[in-house]
Amino acid sequence: MGLPIRLTQHQLHHHIKLQNPYLSQIRAQHSHKKTQSFQLAGKLEDIMSTSIQQAKPLPLFLSKDCESPPSTELSCSLDYVYTAPCEHHPCKGQKDYLINDMFPKLIHDLSTIEFGIRIADFMPLAFKTVPVVGLAEKELQLLHNLGCLPNVIHMQDSFINDIGDTVLVLPMLKTFECQAANKSLCSIRKAVQQILTGLAAVHAKNIVHLDINPSNLMMTHDRKEIVIIDFGLSMTVDRALGVKANKVPVCGTTGYIAPEIMNPHFYDSDKHGVDPTLADLYSLGIVLGEMLEPYIPDCDLHYFGSKYLGIENTNQSVILLKEFIAQGASYPKVLIQAADLLCILLQEQPKDRQSAQQLLDTHSFLQNPPSTPSSPTSPTSPMSSKPNKSTEAEATTLLLCDWLCRVQEIKYQRYLLQEQDGCEIYRYR
Repeated sequence: MGLPIRLTQHQLHHHIKLQNPYLSQIRAQHSHKKTQSFQLAGKLEDIMSTSIQQAKPLPLFLSKDCESPPSTELSCSLDYVYTAPCEHHPCKGQKDYLINDMFPKLIHDLSTIEFGIRIADFMPLAFKTVPVVGLAEKELQLLHNLGCLPNVIHMQDSFINDIGDTVLVLPMLKTFECQAANKSLCSIRKAVQQILTGLAAVHAKNIVHLDINPSNLMMTHDRKEIVIIDFGLSMTVDRALGVKANKVPVCGTTGYIAPEIMNPHFYDSDKHGVDPTLADLYSLGIVLGEMLEPYIPDCDLHYFGSKYLGIENTNQSVILLKEFIAQGASYPKVLIQAADLLCILLQEQPKDRQSAQQLLDTHSFLQNPPSTPSSPTSPTSPMSSKPNKSTEAEATTLLLCDWLCRVQEIKYQRYLLQEQDGCEIYRYR
């Protein structure tokens, strides 16, 4: 078997036409399938939308001493893979992957991300290059420790490139849009459930993420699962000690950083220490506030997600949220439950927040509806941990477009009542 050669797509088809008299017959047999050259030549969108079983390309491999085959099958060199001009291997020593330059390269301060595939099964992948040795070793160790946790990124492989930088091989994911979750409160609840599931699993291994924000929340290709990514700032901690004792640095994305991370000396007096993992819950509260902003009126949630958001803003929002919850009779029960969850996550004092697992186990907004009708019970409070079928129906049917109309109606009715009683007119935002 001769050494593999690299041909352009035009040269490849011309070479086959000259040396293979059975070309027309093979083309007829495979006319409904894309060739491997097309699949690897900037057509990753087609590969990602096709199952691996369906993606069985026609072999188009040649070697220098290749002659016309005695049968209808093309003889091929198994160590040759056709690559288009837009593709290249990550480095000389790593031939299992192809990087596609048709996808834009993402360049960040501490990493560079490129996109491509695994040749063996055409799995779409992301290649994260971390040039800083210390950060690369720490993230690599953390990803190994995390293993295959639910709703957490799973590292596929790692290697050292030609210039000595560490490259992490990760699955390619889709962007998570906060506003996309605003189709209904049911979709928001599902999103928060999945994020909390991932955080609970991470925190159980005594790891704090320290950078929960929408850009570090991604979705699988079927858009059914949310995945927590980017553990570059994460660290292993002793949860029994405080933030200062664990030497948690001031880091994260501006507007999402918990107050105890920004000002750890404010919590030195806590004899039990401040659990560092609760900082991730505060950051999740900011994300939840972005999702709930169109639903909850007059709580200043429109500031959430801004780099100018400070602890004064969130404290004011908590006060307004408590007032909103106190008016539960005017609003759907499921919305009051969502506001209560947001209020818990945004508490300035970490000890007033609940852990991810506690919220999953007890909070009413996050509980799945019963599979069978339950016997009638007495009315429960809005923050009860036992949901009912009417709450689930409200969460499913409370679409954003419908709810905005209902908000205006509620505001108008309250305006009329307060005007009749000589009260101050209810403010509009």
